[in-house]
Amino acid sequence: MISSTLPAGIPIPSLDVLQVQGGGWKSVLPVRETAAGKLPHEAIAPARSGLPKASTPSFQSDEMAGRSPLAATYPEPPRTMTKDECKKGLQGGRLFAVKSRYAMCTGTQFVQTWMQRGRPVGQSSFTLWVIDTVPKKNDRTIRIQYLFTDFAKSGTTRTSGLKVDTDGDVTTWPKQAARKYGGQVPPTLTFDALKAKPEYIHTMLVEPGQGTGDDDVVQMAYEPFVKLTFPSPYASPNTGRVSVGFLAGRWDTASYLFNKTGGGNPKKKGGAALPVVPTLPYSSKSGALERAVAQHLRDAHSKPGSTKPVNARKAVPGFDLKHTLHRLQSDGDRVKANRRAAIATCVKHWGADYATSVPGVSRECDEYPFASTYEGAAQSKYEPTKPKDNFSARPLLKADNGAGGSILKIFMDRNRVLDGFSSGDDVDAYIVSIS
Repeated sequence: MISSTLPAGIPIPSLDVLQVQGGGWKSVLPVRETAAGKLPHEAIAPARSGLPKASTPSFQSDEMAGRSPLAATYPEPPRTMTKDECKKGLQGGRLFAVKSRYAMCTGTQFVQTWMQRGRPVGQSSFTLWVIDTVPKKNDRTIRIQYLFTDFAKSGTTRTSGLKVDTDGDVTTWPKQAARKYGGQVPPTLTFDALKAKPEYIHTMLVEPGQGTGDDDVVQMAYEPFVKLTFPSPYASPNTGRVSVGFLAGRWDTASYLFNKTGGGNPKKKGGAALPVVPTLPYSSKSGALERAVAQHLRDAHSKPGSTKPVNARKAVPGFDLKHTLHRLQSDGDRVKANRRAAIATCVKHWGADYATSVPGVSRECDEYPFASTYEGAAQSKYEPTKPKDNFSARPLLKADNGAGGSILKIFMDRNRVLDGFSSGDDVDAYIVSIS
């Protein structure tokens, strides 16, 4: 008996294809590492909370597609994910797919090659999708859907006796945080029984007061597993638990985000999210109210030599997952210091009257990285090891600047972006894209 796995959606060589290979049939058999896994290195933010450092694409920055150009806003991120969306997101063999900060998934195909006298005589297979969502805005519940699909078999098999045992390993930081479970992880069933009843819902939440830092943060890593037991006389060398993929979650009670009181119930305050790195989308297209802000950010990133202050080594962060931005919420004085440093640059290069120097036009000093980030204009004052003048400031029309600021605030609130270093660790982060 040969048990193997491969990424969801990858074509499986048929039994006929295996049989015509003669003694070389194993060379076309799909194989992925089947040992119970370590957490993958290409996983989820944040960097120092115990979860692996992010190096996977954040969710798509086209979330604002179709929005009205007359509204400087940011839509509510989706909180559902279908199997087809998961399949599309996993293309290319990705370990997991992300739709939003409230919806992600993983999936794996399981292939069984049934052998007699060293030759393949039958084949069976199925796919397990595990979809991780936060369904409700004012609810701390994380919902995990197990969905078995694509059952197939050919040739000589004994799927009525092939047992499929599904479970999941959960790790939290802090480790002592108590988890409350609901619903059901798939019970141990045969291949045929799972085909008849293929869907299961498992829920999880952590109540407030068990986390770290001012925002009471609890991080969670979730790794689903499958173990196959074959009927006699069939046996397989791969008899251990096989990792399906990797999912994550996070709970907090940040006072500056929605549901800060729980509707009067302290056990329900705060919320849940998935600790992926979201992308703030700005549009430089005609008609976008934030167009001038987007153009400024693009210049700061791609043409830093044209921006002020002058810095031959300027390399502003925020445009890739190795150089993220972090929300600055807990230190109002540092936000003000960022603003002062940016305004001083506008005054130095455009004059003390930069706001009114163009007749009939009201301007403001726009800065990037934003004043509401740890990477803002005054960063080197608070972090002496960071480079000086690693920012850009320029006067922009008040309306343009205001539109960019509105989108930023709504983006952070609706994505439940936390203060990046509220507990001393790298808690949360985001990046920017310009279309």
